[in-house]
Amino acid sequence: MDSPSAQTIACIGGIVQDRKARVIERLVPGSSNPVTVRACPGGVVCNIARNLAKLGCSASVFSAVGEDAAGDRVLEELKSAGLNVSGVMRSSNHPTANYTAVLDEKGQLFIGLADMEIFEELDLRWALDANLPPATIERLLHTHKNRAKILVDPISVAKSERIRPVLDTIDVLFPNAKEAAVLSDRAVITHADVAQAAAEIRRRGVSTVIVTLGEEGLYVDDGNRSGFVPAIPAAHVRDVTGAGDALVAGYAYAMISGAAYDPVLWGLAAASLAVETEESIAPQLSREAVLRRIDSYLARSSAAKS
Repeated sequence: MDSPSAQTIACIGGIVQDRKARVIERLVPGSSNPVTVRACPGGVVCNIARNLAKLGCSASVFSAVGEDAAGDRVLEELKSAGLNVSGVMRSSNHPTANYTAVLDEKGQLFIGLADMEIFEELDLRWALDANLPPATIERLLHTHKNRAKILVDPISVAKSERIRPVLDTIDVLFPNAKEAAVLSDRAVITHADVAQAAAEIRRRGVSTVIVTLGEEGLYVDDGNRSGFVPAIPAAHVRDVTGAGDALVAGYAYAMISGAAYDPVLWGLAAASLAVETEESIAPQLSREAVLRRIDSYLARSSAAKS
């Protein structure tokens, strides 16, 4: 198979100015909380692309940013990461999108605040995350069905509705449990509910469904196998917000490169590295680091069984 660097992955969706506000002491709702704040380029597709670049993939980003200082900074940082940003349009009508994540003292997301109005400008000429307008998503997916592998992150419960009409065009879908509930029209509370929701989403046309379950790992159903796969433990947990993006990138890398080990393990290992840092993209992420994490995990699992 071609090396991953010889193939270009189109990352289509939102570029966001990310801000992470982490409380210093126990979070107290309804009161002023002292925090530390970090800012960097973000957005699901942006972060997936940056993770892919660190794994050695060639990636192009298609999105929109404002004609403002935030847009200038984001594009410069993406270019410095080795990404092709020639497909990013500049808007004079809206500012660059921004997202503020408020994290509790354990690094868990307490609330996320998003200003994403600029992405409504990505009309039918565009077309992948679910930040895009529904008609744009539908046109993109129907245009490229059977011409490329299509991996989709629903982004949120609200935006999951945007991909409901095009589930039969998706090769790999990465919903969390709440998003899986929306897309399957089922309550998802127990492990049995997760399995039933994934099976229903597959019946609606998705080839592979990977339900992400945070520290519990994930559930995969691809028609040939179905089951829970535990998370690969991190040395320590600093911030969980980048785990999902790293998981998608790790999976995508292994899928296109024909790498040793299951793409699910690549995704879980990349996510394990991601939660060990407060950065949106783990500085230590690389193909070698992911392989070491997988080898270590498999060795421990084998020793535990013997």
